[in-house]
Amino acid sequence: MDWVDGADLSGADLYAVELDGVHVSGLDLCDADLTEARLVGCVLADCDLSGARLNAAVFERTALLRCRFRRTNLFDVRLAGCKLTGSTFEGDCILRPLTVEGGDWSYVSLRGQNLAGVVLDGVRLAEADLSGADLRGASLRGCDLAHARVHAAKVAGADLRGADLEGVDLAPLDLTGTRLDLEQAVLLARARGAIVGP
Repeated sequence: MDWVDGADLSGADLYAVELDGVHVSGLDLCDADLTEARLVGCVLADCDLSGARLNAAVFERTALLRCRFRRTNLFDVRLAGCKLTGSTFEGDCILRPLTVEGGDWSYVSLRGQNLAGVVLDGVRLAEADLSGADLRGASLRGCDLAHARVHAAKVAGADLRGADLEGVDLAPLDLTGTRLDLEQAVLLARARGAIVGP
């Protein structure tokens, strides 16, 4: 199967395909079966993965730039050191369980997605759109969440310790059981009008 710019791989059987160092753009991977695929050091830009099955796939040091994930199944996917800058997750994507080991997810749209309990420690999520996302019980320790949009997100029980929350408005959210470090707690208290200090 040829992996070239603009190729139509919609509905293709790519079960357990192994790719190393492939750089392509504009692929149509709608409804393709990428179950147990392994991509290492690849770059996929402006690709459509709507309805694709990525169950148990492994992505290492791979960039999925400005890609579209709509109703995409990422059950048990592992993303290690990957870059998803500008990609969008739409509809009812399956994102749990998901293993994420670092990476840059800046400008990613995860609006309304279910990430409850997912560990995203250390991931760069600057200016990501997490509006309406379910992050209950998720771990975002040490994440760069600067200017991320969190309107109506569910963060009860999430772990945000050490995360960069510059420009993030947590005040309207239900923070029941949410774990914050001391500096974050002080900033939140001030945002709610409290006077902190002696």
